[in-house]
Amino acid sequence: MDIWKYDFSDSSILLAVEGSCGGTSLGIQMARQAIIEGNRVLWAAPELPDSTRFSQIFSDVDLSASSRFHAMNLVGNFDQAIDTIIHTANTLPGVSLVILDDFSPNSGRVPKDVTSGVNKLIKSSNWTTLLITKGGVSMGEESLTARGKSEIKSDEVWLLTRPDSGSKRTLSVSNQKVNLVLKEEGFFQ
Repeated sequence: MDIWKYDFSDSSILLAVEGSCGGTSLGIQMARQAIIEGNRVLWAAPELPDSTRFSQIFSDVDLSASSRFHAMNLVGNFDQAIDTIIHTANTLPGVSLVILDDFSPNSGRVPKDVTSGVNKLIKSSNWTTLLITKGGVSMGEESLTARGKSEIKSDEVWLLTRPDSGSKRTLSVSNQKVNLVLKEEGFFQ
């Protein structure tokens, strides 16, 4: 089993997740990969990632390299927060990944100011943007849908689901399903 890796392409990804199935862990793992490749990561969320989970996934990353992980608090006026993220991402050298985790309410429609701010971030980016949010119940063939996918102008929509109560996960990317296993060190395939 190998650790799952993403081919960075400066695209924008809307990642819809089932509750407690590892969306933040997937973001941390992508951040780890970007940092190991010599780049910087900007993480914005209402709360910092769980420190235990972060240290598990970053366990083999040199402490000085970990300093290229920049966390920002995503609270208050959303539009101002997005402007700060854009400014910071353009000011810091070598930013290859910007992650917005838990950027919208857990249920219901994504508010228009959030959609507008996220679209502004996507339009301004020359890095990979990962937007992590709770998904909604689907009436289609998938069990999960990405809330806001028709309003958010992302390049890709990913779905992360848990097929059973164990450590197996399914990542749906561009109509392909990737079977993953979530371990302490991250996702493996």
